[in-house]
Amino acid sequence: MRKLVLVLLLGCRGADSAPAVHEVGVPRDAAVVAAVVVDAGVDAAAPAECPVCACPMVEGETSTSPTARDELTLTKTKYSELAGWADDKLAEAVPSFLKSCEKLKLLKDGDAIGVDGHGGKAGQWRSACAAAAKVKAGDDAAARAMFEAEFVPFVAAGKTGPNGKLTAYDVQELHASRKKGGKFTEPVMGRPADLVMVDLAKFVGDAHGRHVWGRFDKDGEIVPYYTRAEIRKGALAGKQLEIMYANDKVDLLFAQIEGSAKAIMDDGSVVWLEFAGKNGRAYKGVGGVLRGSGELTPGNGTMQGIRKWFVDHPGRYDEIADQDASYVFFNESKQAGAIGSQKTILTAKRSIAVDRAFIAMSTPVFVDTRAPIPGKPGTAPWQHLLIAQDTGGGILGAVRGDLYWGDDAEASELGGRMGGAGRYWLLLPKGVSK
Repeated sequence: MRKLVLVLLLGCRGADSAPAVHEVGVPRDAAVVAAVVVDAGVDAAAPAECPVCACPMVEGETSTSPTARDELTLTKTKYSELAGWADDKLAEAVPSFLKSCEKLKLLKDGDAIGVDGHGGKAGQWRSACAAAAKVKAGDDAAARAMFEAEFVPFVAAGKTGPNGKLTAYDVQELHASRKKGGKFTEPVMGRPADLVMVDLAKFVGDAHGRHVWGRFDKDGEIVPYYTRAEIRKGALAGKQLEIMYANDKVDLLFAQIEGSAKAIMDDGSVVWLEFAGKNGRAYKGVGGVLRGSGELTPGNGTMQGIRKWFVDHPGRYDEIADQDASYVFFNESKQAGAIGSQKTILTAKRSIAVDRAFIAMSTPVFVDTRAPIPGKPGTAPWQHLLIAQDTGGGILGAVRGDLYWGDDAEASELGGRMGGAGRYWLLLPKGVSK
């Protein structure tokens, strides 16, 4: 009988770092193998002690400081303490929440909403979803009364306190063709058949919602998937994964960073692309690469600044982009709009990507930060209720969020300039306190 040996982690020395430190495990200089042996036809239980080290193959991991895993602390508070709560047009957040409720309907009452107990059980959300469905469109007073009656607000804090980092993202627009030729040369690739994802929580009790991405080798072991550089050099050549061809490699890079895209085809049609998988390698933002090498001056680390650098240095794209070993694959979406990790259509300025190790999908998150001002320099306070419906490779930590800004030109211009300190409160159904 064939055995599949799942080699989760091997030799953490010298691994690349991702944008943030997140997981626990073992000393950085340890070389550890955590394996689960699965016999065909046998349900295998996780070992009593299964060490998890911080390697790039583990989604959200870095080896820079594997013992520095963040911790979420929730402190009950009052709505009167939420800066800007009384001024937000809360009815705008109800449709976004109802989209999450559609996903909650698919769960049994006893099913967990988030990992590690965050978010309680599905049954504890039924009342809130029923109440939200009764709120009339545009009725901010009714929406406010509903949220205040159904949810309890909590101050969210990490190890360093309640202040964290909040950024924004938008749908990247591509110009593409079904056929390769002329200016259309950059392949937009679908998910390879040999790409596998393992949910560590099914094997390790304290996996904190982490996943491993890789591929089976000839011995049936999961090994790291090809890097961006290896894929660029032809590791997947001949597998017919090309969905379409884009005319700009920088547009494609940002589409992979955002995890979705709107493709304007050469025949005038529009095709929406959704996340289909990734190689699981550690994400390393090109902005950080450019700053670290002194290529970007202070204040030019926005999306616009990064794009300008690539325009000014067209021959150095591969040199910079290859330092981000991560790579994202796409599907053609059957629905118009950006789709988040919860498999819901995201709502502009009412959906947020979070670290699922701390915040459950569907959770209302009231944000207090600053945002760029349309048509003007500088920023202004931005205080609104969003729903946790997405995740991201660089969105790691108890107080770390990425606000979905939309899919139009303004979203691209403003979202690309947004990023800085902020805080948020979690709204949890009554009886849920973790």
